[in-house]
Amino acid sequence: MGFPVHRNTDPQQGHGQEYGRGQGREPGRRAVLTRALGLAAAGLTVAATAATTAPAAHASARANQADWRFCTKCYGLFFRGYPTDGACPAGGGHDSAGYNFSIPHDIPETPTAQHNWHFCTKCYGMFFWGYPDDGRCPAGNAHAAAGYDFVLPHDIPETAGSQRNWRFCPRCYGLYYYGYPTNGRCPAGNAHGMAGYDFVLPHL
Repeated sequence: MGFPVHRNTDPQQGHGQEYGRGQGREPGRRAVLTRALGLAAAGLTVAATAATTAPAAHASARANQADWRFCTKCYGLFFRGYPTDGACPAGGGHDSAGYNFSIPHDIPETPTAQHNWHFCTKCYGMFFWGYPDDGRCPAGNAHAAAGYDFVLPHDIPETAGSQRNWRFCPRCYGLYYYGYPTNGRCPAGNAHGMAGYDFVLPHL
């Protein structure tokens, strides 16, 4: 069983050009040298432009991970990027519905964003990894952290591209949706408890 990984796609790969396939008369030596110098200059310009623009675009691509979903059975947030859907405290695997959440990771914590949220390799849920113990996992014992350090926005206005009412459960340490009359199913037994920040998760 693995843990979430993000494909890093280099936008500069696969765009090489092959020169020297022109048709017609063979160019003279001066023409070849002139063309070579022109191509070298163009190459330096392209390289300089790429060096200026690529890191920002590449960093942006690494800033969020999608495929985080709401489970209709336990109300928790889980990663749906594998062929199986983890372990749900309500039994079997998780069942997804609703938004495709795209969660920020590995960025600085702020007064309105909390880090130390991690993927659990056993249940595929998201849990808070900021205590000496690791909560309660529906797959048995404590959660097992791996992968990115997710940084969750909290206590900010909800927008068309985000959803509030996601809360920390102090019994299992998981993140769950607190927007229904009931509070889902907690692996520690019965429904989730509620504490702490009102998390506002971005979605696609």
